[in-house]
Amino acid sequence: MEYFYLILQAVIFSFGGLLIKASGTMVSPMMLSFLRFAIGVCLLLMIQGIKNRRLSLKLTGGWIVAGGMLKALHYLGENYGVMRGFSYGGIIVWPIQTLVILVVSVTVFKEKLTKRMALGTAMCLSGIALVTWNGASAEVFLEANAGTFIAFLFAGIGAAGFFVSQKRLVENMDIVQMNVSMFIYGMFTTILVLPAAGSHIRGSANIPGLVSILLLGAITCVGFLLQAAAIRKVPMVLATIIQSCTVILSILWGVLFYGDPLSSYVIAGTVLFLMGIGVVTIH
Repeated sequence: MEYFYLILQAVIFSFGGLLIKASGTMVSPMMLSFLRFAIGVCLLLMIQGIKNRRLSLKLTGGWIVAGGMLKALHYLGENYGVMRGFSYGGIIVWPIQTLVILVVSVTVFKEKLTKRMALGTAMCLSGIALVTWNGASAEVFLEANAGTFIAFLFAGIGAAGFFVSQKRLVENMDIVQMNVSMFIYGMFTTILVLPAAGSHIRGSANIPGLVSILLLGAITCVGFLLQAAAIRKVPMVLATIIQSCTVILSILWGVLFYGDPLSSYVIAGTVLFLMGIGVVTIH
């Protein structure tokens, strides 16, 4: 059942790029980050109230504070990068998260790194590098893609940090209480960065944008409940690699709904990425 949760999470997350693009017609990346947390927190509190008939938060503890702030870093970077680039640009987050988790699992959790795992991870990262490069010259790449890549780099680090925080806390906390407690810190972190930019309203209100914002908030609630339920038993690196299957669906949705270009570099990078997943998971 835990593996089903991760696959379902990957499917849900694969629509993230499309929803962020649509949300960008109404709000800035910073405002969207705040709204994703705010809606997610409201939904989690509703679930907790229905389930337990009372609200229970835990707002102390280093992992809770760090997890919330790192998830804010994830959302800020991802929303900025996707709004500025292609809808499937967020796929870069997943291999970065996998690489960080791999390092943490070996250095902190003392998990053994096999040659198969190292090779598969390298193939995944190389595949995403091809997708990101997309055949551009060095000058064009640095001018057009450097900013978005840096945003996704920080997003991947933030996502990995939140994942580790969940792994540390999930054994001793209810998953709803754990997520809502961390997301409250994430919400307040995004509030602190809102004054860093000017207006956060873009264009006029529209139904696709409004629905997309609400759905992203719902994903914040449901998606990370699924993740928390799964990682109790699934090893960290394997869980992140399964999540990375969202890459293929994200590219497909971007091509179908936004007409994002599907070049030979994107195709080759995707194939290499899938081969890397196969090396890691197939025994």
